[in-house]
Amino acid sequence: MDSTPTKIRTLIVDDHPVVRFGLVHMLAAADEIEVVGELEDASDIVAVIAETNPDVILLDLELGDAQGEDSLKQIHDASPSVRVVIYTSHDEEQRIIQAAELGVDGYLLKGCPQGELISAIRSVCEGGTALEASVAAKLMQHMNQRSGKKAKETVSFSKRETQVLGLLARGKTNREIGEAFFISESTVKFHVHAILRKLNVGNRTEAVSIAVQQGIISLTADD
Repeated sequence: MDSTPTKIRTLIVDDHPVVRFGLVHMLAAADEIEVVGELEDASDIVAVIAETNPDVILLDLELGDAQGEDSLKQIHDASPSVRVVIYTSHDEEQRIIQAAELGVDGYLLKGCPQGELISAIRSVCEGGTALEASVAAKLMQHMNQRSGKKAKETVSFSKRETQVLGLLARGKTNREIGEAFFISESTVKFHVHAILRKLNVGNRTEAVSIAVQQGIISLTADD
């Protein structure tokens, strides 16, 4: 019986050969990650997704004449279950908020430490999120400017929902949250759904950002 653990199948999409080369070698340090493909643009991304069946895609926001936001729509149409981590040099608020609204699972800036990149891939593959603190701060600021009155309205959460929010902000998966509070993953999903509904948002990244704005949780880790 083969007990070899399943590897995280990762597809790299970046138009710079040097960046792709560096990513491949950085990810080679993680035994549980396998790079299943490299693309310099998104023209064949649908076909490559079907061929390689990736779990996670590292996606640049600038791909020659194409925009990563357009590629995101193609990816979600081709494989709704694949997890997408933006890996870019762009830290403008407009880019960050647009990516968040399109439902990315992570947003990392090029130059982030190797360990952070590997941890991000692990986290999003398990259902968590990966958001750099500087990116989260800009997302929060932008959402505050756009939301105005909505951002100032206080939303009431139960003690457990607040605890779940705190762990979501630290990128924890449903399984990890369940283990922390000795509850089932289905119960965690129930709490997450309630949080998204109360905040009227579509994903965890937006929920964490608004919760930080309102002072419900802090991005400062306590461990």
